[in-house]
Parts: sequence; C-alpha cells; structure tokens
Amino acid sequence: MSYVMDKTQTEAILAGRPSSGVLCNDPSGLCLGFRGSVDSSESGTYTSIARLAAQLDGSNGGVDVPLVSVETDKAATLIKEYDGHAVVLRTPVTVKERKEEIADTEATSE
Repeated sequence: MSYVMDKTQTEAILAGRPSSGVLCNDPSGLCLGFRGSVDSSESGTYTSIARLAAQLDGSNGGVDVPLVSVETDKAATLIKEYDGHAVVLRTPVTVKERKEEIADTEATSE
C-alpha cells in the first residue's frame, strides 16, 4: 500500500511551529518531498541513520523499527523508516522549553 502525504497534512503537522519541517525519502535516500526547515540536501544521511539504527537494534526489517531522536540546543529531529521510506520531522527548541529543561536538570542534580 502506497501512502503520499498531501499539502494539507504537512501543513497541519507544521502548524504553530513556523520553523519546523518534515521530509520523506524513497528507499534509495532520494528526497520525495519536504516542507519547512529540513535540509533536503541531507536526505540520504537521514535514510542512512534510520537503517543504521535498525542494525543496532537488531530488527533486520522486523516489525519494530527504531525511532531516532537527535536533539541539539537549536532543534529536535526525529527520524523513522516506514516501508523503506525515511520520514524526518524537525522542530526547533523554543527558549522557554530550553529554560525549563535546564531548570529540571538543575533541580534533579541538587
């Protein structure tokens, strides 16, 4: 079964986060489409990350494919493979969220 994400669905995902982005690759790592702030020139890298994570997890194409989360000070990026297609969701970390994370870390370390 083939599924294509239309413009309305991607806009709904990105609503409220103007600098967010979503990207979908084909099984060869070529970008099928993207919206927002995801760097489409790195599309093959996202596919490689998803496949390497599956190897680490030992799921060799099984039912449970791992979700990879890459977090930096500026953004959080989620990468997952569905039927050979890597799907990427990027969302910026807001200043408020970052301050809350720092406060939580400081509270647990005391």
